[in-house]
Amino acid sequence: MRAMSSTDPARPLAALCSSQHRVILQLLSQLSQATDWDLGQRRTAIQKLRQRLSRHIQLERHALYPLLRSSLDGDADQCAQINHQEQQLRDLLPQLTCFLHQAERSPQQLDPAVALGFYHQLRVQFQQEEQVLYPLLANCVSAAAEQRQLHLFRRRLQATLSAHSPASRSRRPSLEELERQAVTRPVLPGEQFRPNGVQFVAP
Repeated sequence: MRAMSSTDPARPLAALCSSQHRVILQLLSQLSQATDWDLGQRRTAIQKLRQRLSRHIQLERHALYPLLRSSLDGDADQCAQINHQEQQLRDLLPQLTCFLHQAERSPQQLDPAVALGFYHQLRVQFQQEEQVLYPLLANCVSAAAEQRQLHLFRRRLQATLSAHSPASRSRRPSLEELERQAVTRPVLPGEQFRPNGVQFVAP
């Protein structure tokens, strides 16, 4: 399989996305070989993978895709390419979320073969993104615009952290909100995530 493409370090958004791709794939590769790891090592690696994947999904969802769409002047073919790439990852997230939450909750049940399968799927996905989206970014968006978008994205993350203060956590989120955020947060006590939705089990 072809190697992941390199990016111009002067293009900060593309460079950050590529760096996150490499880290996510490295973690999945390690988990696919974790046959002799103890439970603590497995749980730590799964938590790290969930956190890294969360950051990447947020970066694409709130920075990369909005910037590309706003710069294409409604070009139907190019917008279709963007939508296709975004939808492919969305389609993979329910199964990936189930794997992450199950493995974090019960690391003894971590299946290295499943991790390897997700490694191959995400490797293809990331390669397609870099081959399709990065040329669009280079041709349609200035490096300065990328930097401004990253700045806005980081401000959004700071606001999100503020929203997760102890006072805000006292409000019980809706099931729809939990599903939307499922891959971007830890497993909650009594929570079970299934393809048809989030469920809570009484202690």
